[in-house]
Amino acid sequence: MTDTLSQFIKENDKTPSWDGDVLIYKSNNTDKKDIIGKVTVQVKGEMADNINRKACSFSVDMADLVNYKNNGGTIYFVVLINKNNPSKRRVFYDTLTPIKIENYIKGHKNQNSRVIKLKRLPADKDEIQTIFYNFNKDSKKQHSFSSIPPIKLRTLSSSNDIVEITSSLTIFSPNKKLPSTIQAFLNHEVYWYAKIANSPIPHPIELFSVMEVISKDGFPSIIVNGDKYDNYVIEKITKDDITIQFGESTTLVFTKNRKGARMDFKPSGLLRSRIKDLNFIISIVETGVIVFGENKKVDLGQMVAETPFDIVLAKKELESYKRIEQFWKSLHVSADFDIGNIDSNSSLEELYLLMKSINGKHPIHINVDGEHSGYLFRKSISNYKILFFLDAVDKEKSLYRIYNFFDYKGIFKIARGNTEHISSHYSVLSPDDYIELSNIDLSKMLQSYKDLISLGDDIFESANFDLLNLLLAYDKHNDHPIEILNTAKEIAYWLLNESAENLHVEIKILNYLQTLKRERVLTAEENRKLYEIAENENSSLLVKLGANVLLENYIVARIQFEQLSLQDQEIFRSFPIYKFWK
Repeated sequence: MTDTLSQFIKENDKTPSWDGDVLIYKSNNTDKKDIIGKVTVQVKGEMADNINRKACSFSVDMADLVNYKNNGGTIYFVVLINKNNPSKRRVFYDTLTPIKIENYIKGHKNQNSRVIKLKRLPADKDEIQTIFYNFNKDSKKQHSFSSIPPIKLRTLSSSNDIVEITSSLTIFSPNKKLPSTIQAFLNHEVYWYAKIANSPIPHPIELFSVMEVISKDGFPSIIVNGDKYDNYVIEKITKDDITIQFGESTTLVFTKNRKGARMDFKPSGLLRSRIKDLNFIISIVETGVIVFGENKKVDLGQMVAETPFDIVLAKKELESYKRIEQFWKSLHVSADFDIGNIDSNSSLEELYLLMKSINGKHPIHINVDGEHSGYLFRKSISNYKILFFLDAVDKEKSLYRIYNFFDYKGIFKIARGNTEHISSHYSVLSPDDYIELSNIDLSKMLQSYKDLISLGDDIFESANFDLLNLLLAYDKHNDHPIEILNTAKEIAYWLLNESAENLHVEIKILNYLQTLKRERVLTAEENRKLYEIAENENSSLLVKLGANVLLENYIVARIQFEQLSLQDQEIFRSFPIYKFWK
């Protein structure tokens, strides 16, 4: 998107320390004679509940930091990926110049890693070009003195060799509309250099920035009105004021030569953050006192809100949000709710109606095609997708009682082939449901089969079928959630030990071991069991093929696969064990 940068960043790169380079050109003419520099980069990804933040932290191996310093610096990128919607992402960066890296390393060389602080990458192409251009310029200057410590601030006034102290900043700006000098220095990272007598090259001065950002890790816990808030504070200091941000929503600005503070509150989009932040701002308004760490009280004095703050209305909103949070907890939803997407009155009214009606409390009107007395009903609500069960009260009037599907007390039967089987609630789920649905409580899945054993032994067959769907979901899910794999492992172990003759023993062994193989390398004893299955003359060709795939005997597996009918080949491809085929 930029005019003067050209990236050569490798996908799925496994090289140590770096993931690629960015070339910098002196103009939009990307001819190699116009290259003025090359910046190495590292790119990391991390899943996060909240990507809508201004800064983030990331742990970097000390060995990598040393490599970056020795190589003249690196721009480090971290991409935060929304856990609930992986298509939503935010890019953060830190310009790791040699001086900044030394600041991270100094006094910590015996540690394995250091936490770096990253800012959100601007969306504006001119800002991005400014970042790369100045980083390249400063890194080259500092790398020349990598073996010499930078000049300390406290020695500047006493040194007779320093002729001049300078800094420079190149700003890319459309139509040459440059910001004021003060704003340019406040909004960008600036390094200072000392011109030394009889030295042709400016010497870097120890890291100093006009604006300093202190992370949440730098503050103790705070207490407001009896409530404790951990890792909740970020401070920003400029020449004119101090801004303290609490959580995701509240800022207090203390301006020099003014009494008190200016307060602003912008609600977070995520429900739990909104509740926490709203509770905090109400307490601040009511008490005006914050306790830091060991009973260090700070009286905020007079506060002026940038926008009118109605504390009575805020308290009503807080109680409403708490009810919504409790409702989602009752549905066994663990991810945070993006309430920012349903702030319209109509969407909230729909949610309140659902809360009022859930689990059969009040019939509601829902248009459903068909004549059945019960329906599965998948409903998307902001970042959630919830599975409900509709129980007809009056089909002509489309009146139904609505239940959280996994709380419904009825017994389900699943048709497979020409036979109906009594099944767990979980047996209605497809692999995609395990990925998409928000109200699945996997902790109750195994027990749901145990509760139905008295109604028929065919529950073992249903459980085995669901186990395969769990494995398919685990393999398909971008994050490979450990809770899905652990649930699959519990069910596979239970079937192996409790299902007696209701399932073929070799099928049970294959399914248990293929579950373990997703987690770790199989042991010699486990491989011996697979070998016995693969060599058993009485085993079916499909079973032998599965054993050889897990044993990684791919040449034999290929021969056996080609001996199958086309129909059986398609069946084998649909099994989760096919994942291990290479």
